Amino acid sequence: MRKWGPIHLITALVVSFCFVLSLWAEEKKEKEVEETRPGDVYTVKPGDTLWDISSKYLKDPYLWPKLWQQNPYITNPHWIYPGNEIRLSPFEEPRKVEEIRPREEPKEVAVEQRPKEEKIEEREPKPEAVEAEAKKTEPAPVEKRAEVVAEARPPEPKPPEKRREFFRETGSAGFLSGTDLHGIGVILDSKEGKNMMSAGDIVYLAFKTSKQVLIGDKYTIFRAMDEVRHPVTNKKIGMRYNIVGNLQVIDQYSNFFTAKIIESFDAIFKGDRIQPYMKEKTEVESKQ
Repeated sequence: MRKWGPIHLITALVVSFCFVLSLWAEEKKEKEVEETRPGDVYTVKPGDTLWDISSKYLKDPYLWPKLWQQNPYITNPHWIYPGNEIRLSPFEEPRKVEEIRPREEPKEVAVEQRPKEEKIEEREPKPEAVEAEAKKTEPAPVEKRAEVVAEARPPEPKPPEKRREFFRETGSAGFLSGTDLHGIGVILDSKEGKNMMSAGDIVYLAFKTSKQVLIGDKYTIFRAMDEVRHPVTNKKIGMRYNIVGNLQVIDQYSNFFTAKIIESFDAIFKGDRIQPYMKEKTEVESKQ
């Protein structure tokens, strides 16, 4: 029988300690999640972000904008500090109490009683008197003259006026494509190293296009979402894409470019794709 030496004992103790430590950390994490449930107030710790808090307690990281909306004291969602208290559930609106109105009793309507009409006996006139009266009332014959009536022509219709109307496109609307779109470029990183970017942030770009990219050019940022399938045959129809913002090129470094996000309709991340700029409004002429 082999004897246990000091090295074997030390190794066994270290392994046992690591196993107990991992169980203690997991138990502490579960206890921490149970203590803070939706509806409570969470205290921010070092390294926390709205994205992490939403993923941990709301079970969906994409609900972070609602957390920002429920905590109006947060001016910039990218900067939260240890010690900040964050409400995890929406404020409930007070229920409106319906007013109970008393039933209106029908009012009595007074009916006027009219006096009974007395019957008046009518006497038939004599036929001789009727003939004499008819001769007196007959008008004298009038000579008819031929009248010339001019045909009335309807007025000529005026030509329809041309009006210019502008239809604004919804910037944050998505679109469906039957083919996979890779765009002409991609967002590499932000200047400040942020994970989520919005309007006003500076980002670095790389383009995959033969067309020349100039400073001042605008581009639209989009993101692939999910497949769209036919509800009956389950056959793939295409891919759904969301437009998340617009940017403008401000500088160039060799094959890389610097741009400023001028509009954001959702959080923008590294890897989001770029396509030619989509105009905000379309001008058409309508005839009415």
